[in-house]
Amino acid sequence: MNHIFVQIASYRDPELIPTIKHCLDRAKYPENLSFGICWQHSKEDAWDTLEEFSQDPRFRIIDIDYSDSKGACWARSQSQKLWRGEKYTLQLDSHHRFVQDWDEQIVQIWQSLEDHKALITGYPPNYNPGAPEDQWYSVPQICNIYRFNGKYVESRPADMPDWKDRNKPRRGVYISAGFTFGPGEINATVPYDPDMYFSGEECAMALRYYTNGYNIYDSHIVIVHHYYQRLECKKHWGDNQEWFAYDRVAHERLDNLIGYSEGIDLGVYGLGKQRTLEEYKNYSGIDFDRKLVHSDTSNGVEPPCCNSEIGWDNEMVRYSETLTWNYSKIEKCDDMRFWAMIVLDQDGIAIYREDLPYESNKEILNGAVCHKLFTFDRSKNRQIPTQLLIWPYSESKTWIDSSYQPILKD
Repeated sequence: MNHIFVQIASYRDPELIPTIKHCLDRAKYPENLSFGICWQHSKEDAWDTLEEFSQDPRFRIIDIDYSDSKGACWARSQSQKLWRGEKYTLQLDSHHRFVQDWDEQIVQIWQSLEDHKALITGYPPNYNPGAPEDQWYSVPQICNIYRFNGKYVESRPADMPDWKDRNKPRRGVYISAGFTFGPGEINATVPYDPDMYFSGEECAMALRYYTNGYNIYDSHIVIVHHYYQRLECKKHWGDNQEWFAYDRVAHERLDNLIGYSEGIDLGVYGLGKQRTLEEYKNYSGIDFDRKLVHSDTSNGVEPPCCNSEIGWDNEMVRYSETLTWNYSKIEKCDDMRFWAMIVLDQDGIAIYREDLPYESNKEILNGAVCHKLFTFDRSKNRQIPTQLLIWPYSESKTWIDSSYQPILKD
């Protein structure tokens, strides 16, 4: 039978219970679902209780005091261990909404590929709790790799260009840790590394899945929505003052996995033996040695990459300029939380974002100062900063009107 193991790592998340209930309500065959939940919670959060599911045989719950947590990947590793041989597995975060009959749809999509090594992923489009469902974004999103920032790749959601004309998923190069569906066996063949932390997680898993012979696909149909902002929610790195130590270990392991360094025996958490990193480069258009992303890849072209030499012309340079803006064109409110300041390139694509909290940037958010130094890496040939998008966020109204302003040097 088409049983699906739904694995969820939750950290002090008020969306966990709504996510579980929506998952069950929207499933066509809820009796075929089983849940493995690493429940990281605090006694201070009276709302964070799974008591109503404690006697449900479909639920396997690891009860963790939040102070004992070691981060997102550690929690995913814990929930993964609750797999009991279900045919399929679905890895989620704890803040999702689902389309009707999502379980039947995702199984049918997987079966349509006729590939027993298929993994279906993609960045789920956004929802906001409390917003009407017809306001949720509903275009399928690919996991788009668009550049290197230093020695690591950066990813972003991007609309699948031809999704309306497709009847099957398209091939992909990267995975979304918050939405990965495939054969249940991956819980045993490619187990999560508990010593990863957060940053670098998706890169590590994409490389490990690919080199273990699994094939990545971006879903052409929206199956789940994801709550991205979560500004009001507690995070592990906010509660744990030693989070940077976990992060340092994780990046040492990622460097070893990629080949930037040696000396760590990753064991079962290393690369697979079915394919090599060189094969991944030729397929994906991501070159870790030269720290370059092929233009096919950054432009969202379906792999395999054509590997044309001109497409590798993606030298990264440092951008460091003081930008100014017209304060009168920015919407005002009395309870401003922060400004999102986003630099856009010549195609209107975000190449840098910085959030300015009100408490530490009062002069800017009150209009006394209308300039700021922006420093980041950009593609010399592909990313020309042309606009500064200023998007205020208020306590009462959430996102208010954004302001697009041409970049003018101070």
